[in-house]
Amino acid sequence: MNQILNRKIDPANTACLSIASNSSHTSTKLLRNKIVRKILGILILTLAQLTLGAPKAHAVNVTCTLNSALNFSPVLDTSGFGRDSAVGDTTPNYSTPANFNCSGDPSAERDIYLWFQVSSATLVSGYTDLFTTNIPSVGVRYIISNGTGTTCGGLPVTISTSKKQVNCHQLVQAISPGKDYSVSISAQFVKLAGGAVGPLTTIPPLSLSYGINNQGGSTLWGNVFTGSASGTFSTLTCSVTTPSVAVSVSQANTNRLPSIGSTDGTTPFNIGLNCDPGVKAFMTLTDATTPSNTSNTLSLGADSTASGLGYQVLYNGNPMSFGPDSAMKGNLNQFSVMASPAAGGPVNVPLAARFIRTGTIELGTATAKATFTMSYQ
Repeated sequence: MNQILNRKIDPANTACLSIASNSSHTSTKLLRNKIVRKILGILILTLAQLTLGAPKAHAVNVTCTLNSALNFSPVLDTSGFGRDSAVGDTTPNYSTPANFNCSGDPSAERDIYLWFQVSSATLVSGYTDLFTTNIPSVGVRYIISNGTGTTCGGLPVTISTSKKQVNCHQLVQAISPGKDYSVSISAQFVKLAGGAVGPLTTIPPLSLSYGINNQGGSTLWGNVFTGSASGTFSTLTCSVTTPSVAVSVSQANTNRLPSIGSTDGTTPFNIGLNCDPGVKAFMTLTDATTPSNTSNTLSLGADSTASGLGYQVLYNGNPMSFGPDSAMKGNLNQFSVMASPAAGGPVNVPLAARFIRTGTIELGTATAKATFTMSYQ
């Protein structure tokens, strides 16, 4: 009994038990508070990341389907470059479409990547986007452009030896029907030197593949251009069927020439040509009496007895200025006599001559001579 009482009332034991019991409870509570705070901190950090725009996961895989045929082989529909065309001149484009549809992503905007790759190709020296063909004096350039209803970025663009990427941005939309796209891929032939002639058989193959952002890999659709071509380049020209034209302008009436710059007696005439298909003809008129004349008034010849007059030669109703006797492309005052390349065969160049008053008029005869030089481009 005394022992039991002593144990119950032993102050040291009571204090010790009391202290030990309180210390254990406090420590456990503190630990729990730390764990709760840590969990809350993690939750707050996670929520902050979501709120501040952590990347969205794309649950929908976008796929694209090609809806047009590839494996295009250009066939020349013109037979070459004009006789006087310059190095660097080009043919019309030979184009083929790549039409495709991409399924939509209802939760996010996506990017469709198109990759164009030229293979088995050699760059023409001095160029970054011009490749050799089987004709040493003719190169080929590939051009990508947007088709109808398509606004892929950075187009038109030419293709170099490295893989060319084109980005087509797609807005949020339903998986079906998705979005239709169309891009045009063109081959353009370039004159590299004189004598650009011969049969065209080989150009570099051009392949097309695609991929989608946030989706790995790429899908090859095939060759846009197979690497084969056909047709023949030749030197395009025209023959002149009216090498000499005499124009009799009706007698000038001084009453209709009251002041300097007044004109009278407009008389039409034609120069005839016979042209190869695809050629574009240009003309330079030269003052035979004063070859250095670059105005639009033709000098009177030495055998003229009249003075105070000159002649003008009109094309499409406009007086043409005179220039040097040269067929070189870009010759001074050279002008086109065709709105588009010739279809082939006879071509009429409609001109007209008229008087123009240049000073005090002295009556007499008025003769003048001009030459015309054709340039075929």
